[in-house]
Amino acid sequence: MLIAPTSLLAAPPQPSTLALDEVIGETAADAAVVLARALREFQNDGLSARTRGHWSDLIARLFELWQAGADRIDVYAMARARGTCLLQERYGKDLDTRTIAVLVGAVVEALRHVVRTELN
Repeated sequence: MLIAPTSLLAAPPQPSTLALDEVIGETAADAAVVLARALREFQNDGLSARTRGHWSDLIARLFELWQAGADRIDVYAMARARGTCLLQERYGKDLDTRTIAVLVGAVVEALRHVVRTELN
């Protein structure tokens, strides 16, 4: 079971110091953690505005990264690969591989939805 992500409380490196693919992976992993938190909240007391807002901010950030890098890299594949790797490093003892794949897959699908919506 995923507990409040203590590793996310530490300040991550500033995006300007990371390569685009690393920022995409960090953002995707963070969004997957927020999604897990949202699912837990929904099952218990209902989804909080704070979690909903954090999710929206992260998906918006992924969209910005997609805009910045779509002509150079496969942002979806990068989000999936790097996001999965980071979650396994951070929570591999607490989450099985399938759960990580489902969470990151949902993040990538949310990004795809935003991209389709914005391009139409």
